[in-house]
Amino acid sequence: MKGAATYRRWRAQRVWLRAPARALTLLAPDARAGEDGDPDALSLYAWLALTYQREEAEAERAARLALRGGGPARVASAALAAVLLNRGERDAAVEALREAQRRNPGVPWYTLSIADALVEAGRAPEAEALLEDAAAAGPPLRRHALTRLSRLSVERGDRDRARRFFAQLLDLAPDYLVYASDYVTSGGLELEAGHPDGAREIWRRGAGIYPRHDGLRALLAEHFGDDGPPGAPRIPRVSEQSVGAHRIPVKTPFITARTGLHRLVDEATAAVREPGDVLVLAESAAAAGQGKIVPLELVEPGRVARLLSRFVGEIGPLHSPEGMEGAILEAGRPRVLLGAVAGAAGKLFKQRGWFYRVAGPEAAMIDDVAACMPPHDHHVLFGPRDPDGLARSLSAKLGCEVAIVDANHLSGAWVVGATPNVDRRWLTAALADNPAGNEDEGTPVVLVRRIGAGDGAATGSPVGAAAQ
Repeated sequence: MKGAATYRRWRAQRVWLRAPARALTLLAPDARAGEDGDPDALSLYAWLALTYQREEAEAERAARLALRGGGPARVASAALAAVLLNRGERDAAVEALREAQRRNPGVPWYTLSIADALVEAGRAPEAEALLEDAAAAGPPLRRHALTRLSRLSVERGDRDRARRFFAQLLDLAPDYLVYASDYVTSGGLELEAGHPDGAREIWRRGAGIYPRHDGLRALLAEHFGDDGPPGAPRIPRVSEQSVGAHRIPVKTPFITARTGLHRLVDEATAAVREPGDVLVLAESAAAAGQGKIVPLELVEPGRVARLLSRFVGEIGPLHSPEGMEGAILEAGRPRVLLGAVAGAAGKLFKQRGWFYRVAGPEAAMIDDVAACMPPHDHHVLFGPRDPDGLARSLSAKLGCEVAIVDANHLSGAWVVGATPNVDRRWLTAALADNPAGNEDEGTPVVLVRRIGAGDGAATGSPVGAAAQ
């Protein structure tokens, strides 16, 4: 019997992400056994009860049982902390995360989870003290800590402190890990402090890195009569007239597993949404709303992930061992290994994308820490579960066509799921330049409206609720 239980747990640990219902079935005997259940099995069961079944009471029960059973219990601690945060018991959530950190002192990522929970609990000074220590310690937390410290300083009006942290953030490399908005804010702080030359240098540097960011060039023109450095985006702007579509980005509150999707998207778009629109939801936001997101303190890269991640390159979504381990969890070890062989063969023929053709679309949709914005910047974010089904479900709620789209500024748009009446080829062309933005714009929803329908609507600029 013990051997069978060990096999069930082993198997569940390998399929839980891509087949959560199957994993729950495998883990059910331990969940029913209560305190006699295996702590590792109970931990994973708690996480799936929370993120897949959305049964918080059951998740809390299993998590507490797992924690009483001893061991590292990383997953149980994360599930319990999430339940407590959902319930508004923020101080208790902080303590749950601190206890997990004490059990796992070699895992650095707990610092960020604790700091984010402290901020949510209204204990920002404690969070800043943690983050300053993390920034001083260097990688892997330095960028994440500086991002938070700079923004927290701005929020409480400490401009000199904010200037210092933004300067350190902008000096980090590679530069694509810093948002264009960071250059905007940092330059503004320098100008405000009476350092126009510093502001101009920061804005010019940002405009060179982000050639499609109109705000940086507008600031240079307004304050210095400067057009900015020459440069063109990799993907040209889409002409709305040529594709016959208005694209209307819509701001929403930050979408997480705690906010859900249906009600939030409905409320954010109600004032501007019209019959005949195609409501486009970013695949990363869709996945986050479904709970297909895992904090890095729960990801333990194996030898295969560490080896393969070395061959991805500096800007690939699987360039970190944690991201590659996510691909193994999502697609399975055999497909990832075959994909690696295909990718190596593709390089010989100077062809790109062979890895993802073999590993599958699930691997292609993974975002790791380089592609996520806080507080998701220390998570692995996977592709949405059943994107076609999710589109149909949202459509029934919203009364319009829906598409789930993966878009960025490097490779264009990819419709990963949609309702049956969506013209995927037309929509791909209409979204090729990613009008939602690729950074912290806070517009994961875009309404695509054929020209001639509702021409009085605002186009090109975000509308709706302020982003968090």
